[in-house]
Amino acid sequence: MQTTLIYLAVFVAVLVLADTFQRSMRNALERKKFINYRLSLIERDVDRKVIYRQMLKERGIGSRQQQASLEPLRRYIAQSGIRYEGVRSTAYLIALILVLFAMWTFIGFSTLPSFLFALPTSVVFVAAYVARKRSKRIKKFLVQFPDALEVIVRSLAAGHPLPVSISLVAREMPDPIGSEFGILTDELTYGTDVDAGTRNMATRVGAEELNLLAISLTVQRSAGGNLAEILTNLADMVRKRVMMKAKIKAISAEGRMTSWFMLCFPFVLYGIINFLQPRYFEPIWESGNGPIFLTAGGVMMVIGMLILRKIVNFDY
Repeated sequence: MQTTLIYLAVFVAVLVLADTFQRSMRNALERKKFINYRLSLIERDVDRKVIYRQMLKERGIGSRQQQASLEPLRRYIAQSGIRYEGVRSTAYLIALILVLFAMWTFIGFSTLPSFLFALPTSVVFVAAYVARKRSKRIKKFLVQFPDALEVIVRSLAAGHPLPVSISLVAREMPDPIGSEFGILTDELTYGTDVDAGTRNMATRVGAEELNLLAISLTVQRSAGGNLAEILTNLADMVRKRVMMKAKIKAISAEGRMTSWFMLCFPFVLYGIINFLQPRYFEPIWESGNGPIFLTAGGVMMVIGMLILRKIVNFDY
């Protein structure tokens, strides 16, 4: 039974890898042809309202009225930019559970404990993947954000109204900022005011700097002032914040490397010893306590790595 499930897990993993490779190649070709995801959808379907609803639905949002009241988990997933694709996403999750089941079985657990360990382990893997995608997306958005503000400033200086300037960003800049400003453009077209639209975008993206944009637009509309100058100053401030984050990341690189070294070194050492002395760990496995020791050690190493990463991550 265990052997059959292991073979099944390997087969499913190969299928998932093949599908992932095929999709990555297709996405690479689309990126060369279209500057962002929203423009690729517009090429297939001329109905902008259908495209707008599809982009929100893929992110698990539903409608523009629901954006401000999203529960924390759905908001967090939406900020990662991961698109839910129904059967394919479910198949990926099942494949991950099967692969983790095969891994725990290979370590030495029986069928039921392997399955029980595979479920929470898959949740941890998915949570880590979503967190990494969200972090990378926000970083990329912030790198693009000052340039987007400068595009808006130049468009305003040319005499265009703010909605037209925002739509220019949606047409001229790549993802993630191009599609996000495209959604904002659609919301403005369908009756949402600029203040609510920028707040919705801040909810979808998760970057604190977008709240500053929303506040700036609100204050400018109520108190007046030179919007182009306000956005220029905001772009300069965001660019300096991005540079400061990069400097802090470089300074704390040693601590992050230490955490990864502490996580990986025991497994490397185990592999070296097992290669030089294949029978060295046999007493542990034969006693039946090997899987328990391995699980406890792995949990403690992960906790240690998380503590180290908490130490080297700064709030600013």
